[in-house]
Amino acid sequence: MGKKILVIMIAAVVLGCAPKTQQPETAKTGRELTPQAQVTYHYLKSLDYQAAGDHEKAALALEKALVLGPSVRLYQDLAREYLRQGEKQKAVDILQDATGIYPRTPELYFQMAEFYLVKGDRSGAVKALEKYKDLVPEDLDVYEDLAAFYIEMRDYAGAVDLLQEIPPDEMTPEMHYYMGRAKSELGEKTDAVAYLDKAVQARPGFMQAWAEKAFIYEQERDYLQAERIYQQLLKMGERSPDLILRIVELNLLLNDPERAVAMFGKGPDEVRFQLDMVNQFIRNEFYEHADILLQDIAAESDYPDTMYFYFALIAYEGRNDPQLALDYLSRISKEDSYHLQALSFRVQILFHEKNYQEALELSRKGQELHPGEDRVHLFEAIVLEAMEEYQEARKVLEKALEKWPGQTDFLFRKGVVLDKSGKTEKSLQIMEEIIALDQEHHEALNYVGYTLADQDRDLDRAMILIKRALELDPGNGYYIDSLAWVYYRQGSYEKAWEEILAAVEQVDDEAVIWEHYGDIAKALGKREHALHGYEKALELDPENPEHLREQRAKVKDMPENESAKAGP
Repeated sequence: MGKKILVIMIAAVVLGCAPKTQQPETAKTGRELTPQAQVTYHYLKSLDYQAAGDHEKAALALEKALVLGPSVRLYQDLAREYLRQGEKQKAVDILQDATGIYPRTPELYFQMAEFYLVKGDRSGAVKALEKYKDLVPEDLDVYEDLAAFYIEMRDYAGAVDLLQEIPPDEMTPEMHYYMGRAKSELGEKTDAVAYLDKAVQARPGFMQAWAEKAFIYEQERDYLQAERIYQQLLKMGERSPDLILRIVELNLLLNDPERAVAMFGKGPDEVRFQLDMVNQFIRNEFYEHADILLQDIAAESDYPDTMYFYFALIAYEGRNDPQLALDYLSRISKEDSYHLQALSFRVQILFHEKNYQEALELSRKGQELHPGEDRVHLFEAIVLEAMEEYQEARKVLEKALEKWPGQTDFLFRKGVVLDKSGKTEKSLQIMEEIIALDQEHHEALNYVGYTLADQDRDLDRAMILIKRALELDPGNGYYIDSLAWVYYRQGSYEKAWEEILAAVEQVDDEAVIWEHYGDIAKALGKREHALHGYEKALELDPENPEHLREQRAKVKDMPENESAKAGP
């Protein structure tokens, strides 16, 4: 049987039994065709046009077929042709019309949901499926799809409410899985694990449910249970690199590096993956194990220069040997994908070693080798700033801003340089500009908040800005110090004391923070604490040693637990 005849027979079955409507112009075939034959003719013409890539004519042919004999399949194909032409809304409208004729046909609603997603309209997709659910509540398939949509849209309560409509004995493994995910996101971890248990009991090979259960244990810091589940997934045949890396990470968190090392040969035999694993050991400060693994990789493969980057990390972080780290980094060729990272690391090491001249020269060389990278220009400005070459630093930043206008890192450094140059108000204007561009730039938020507090003005706004900075970067000792300083300026000395204690726990090598510690202790009449704060500040090369000595002298004459007048 010829292929074309077979297609005609299939089309006749699919498109047959259609109600008669007004007839379009009959196809010219030499004899009068029946309406059903004309439907088949126009449908086949649409296939020819589709094959030729002419979707406009394909749609016209399908429209003619629809007039002669409407069917679900024709509506679906016509909608798809309009979607291919980029007419997304028209495609959805066609399916909407079809649901008016065939209201209990699930394919139409699922296709409509799919098209809404193509439009980027998730809520439209959900509404389409909800409409079908309301019409045909006995069709449980739609509940699974709707639950998936609700979770994707982060409507976890909606997913729970939806799935609770299903009788418990009719819940599918997928439904238990989605219920578990939703419960987990709502913070109901015990219930979540119970639902996931039901999912894997009903389908032992349900890997997504196992993985979600392990993830919950990780969130609850039950690393042992999580690791056991991941090992079980490994035995079930799952071999994804991400799974291997999760097992390694959990064993390192469990302080079992030997068990983590045992996973080395179970992943892909690829250097990139092996280096990712080495990096996990470095991040968790198992430097000796990382070094052994690197040596094994180097012995068994034609390794890339990237290897030296990891040797440098071990030398710098694990052995406190900056010179050895610099030596390793210098071996990475400019052709290697890690060259820019290596150059950045070298600048960082030189900067921390206060070898500013070499750091400056290297950052300028980086601009020649990587002209499109903004970070090397930023390095130059930061080094010049450390060298107190503020005018030169500002020139570098302004030139960079011509190339990368509105780049907030450059704007922030410019603001800092202006501040260090004594141009506080201009600096404040720059920081306000940054906040206008990026309301989550926590460094600028803290800067403006602290400056306002230091100037003892607009303290309510200062508090709002600093608290927002801490929301974005919790535990930042400098930001906690800023918060303490706002409380101090407001006269809330007990709150200020609580925050400054937290600040020095995070940052104990900053003179200004210890000065604040002394000022707050002095305001509370804590003589010994105040003396300790000022003395610590004097040890840390402060900008205002004379002022600190004066404050220390005043405190020495102050009786313990007698509140002194606040302020310098």
